[in-house]
Amino acid sequence: MNIELIKEKLTEASHDGKITCAKCFAVGEELGVSVDGFAQILTDMDIRIIKCQLGCF
Repeated sequence: MNIELIKEKLTEASHDGKITCAKCFAVGEELGVSVDGFAQILTDMDIRIIKCQLGCF
């Protein structure tokens, strides 16, 4: 898993330091990776997840 590519895509998908749960899943699907590790990456990037669908984050 290329962390830098994931960070780039999450940065593109976020707005004002926030990203929706659905967009996280879309990025994971686009890159073919599980979103399990996204929570720590987003925390490190200071991006908050909003509108969480399943309580995963």
